[in-house]
Amino acid sequence: MPAKRGVTGRRRSLLGDFAAQLGFDFGDSPKPLLGQPGHAAEPLEQVIGLPSWQHPQATHQIKLSTAYIGYHLKRSKRRTIGMSVGMDGVVVQAPRWVGLAEIEAVLAEKGTWLLAKLGEMQTRQKDRLNQRIQWCDGATFPVLDRKVKVVLNPTHATAQAGGQLQTIDGTPVGWVAAAEWSDIPMDPAQPLTLHLALPRAASEVQIRDAVQAWLMRFALQVFTARLDRYAPELGVTYTVLRLSSANTRWGSADVKGQIRLNWRLIHGPLSALDYVVVHELSHLREMNHSPKFWGTVASVLPDYAGERRRLNALQLPVW
Repeated sequence: MPAKRGVTGRRRSLLGDFAAQLGFDFGDSPKPLLGQPGHAAEPLEQVIGLPSWQHPQATHQIKLSTAYIGYHLKRSKRRTIGMSVGMDGVVVQAPRWVGLAEIEAVLAEKGTWLLAKLGEMQTRQKDRLNQRIQWCDGATFPVLDRKVKVVLNPTHATAQAGGQLQTIDGTPVGWVAAAEWSDIPMDPAQPLTLHLALPRAASEVQIRDAVQAWLMRFALQVFTARLDRYAPELGVTYTVLRLSSANTRWGSADVKGQIRLNWRLIHGPLSALDYVVVHELSHLREMNHSPKFWGTVASVLPDYAGERRRLNALQLPVW
């Protein structure tokens, strides 16, 4: 969700809206960084101990009271100064006519906000690393809020299907559109098992690829069932469903009725998937985000705002 800060007078017109996001732009007009020709050396006692946050494409650097920030500056025809803080660091977008001194005055003014956001991103990055899956026999990952454990079994009769989902006691598990999971007893405290017809010496890449192939087939089945459920409620018809691997979008819809859904949604809870499905189907009635569009979403999901917040907070495993 956007994080905004206001300022008064002319500074407000320059600053515009702040946003915490993951995208970064390439810029120009580089300013020499520390240690490069043209940058005056600072006393050693002022440098030692100060943390440094450096964007990989940093073009400029500013010293705040408690840290250095190497930021990426992009010049454009925009009318305001905008800043974004992501996993890699700080990006600043500014009009071509605004001087660097004025840009850095805004950065200094919002230094506390910037450092707080950088700290949040650092914590989020650590959380992401902790979510990374180590692909091996016994690896676990979530599927629609159920824990699934990989079982390598070269003699298992799943070579044709690519994999089979079972309960811990060996009962096959499937997805039934009307009743969601198969109507069989399943202890929520026990993981399901995904049996793959792979040798026990299979490499990490082989296991990962086999799991992804199975997940994408399963996702296509589940996503189709959810689209077929909600499309009649919204009075729309979609023409085709395609799976997406986009890094920054959960889904999309176009005027031809084509729906794209990110296959990684299969890792999250069904409520998160349903929100994205209803969101994209609603675009088949309103190709915008107007109040009328959100009213369409609310007609099926009254708590869509809560679902959107939960989706934005969703921590998915890292492949």
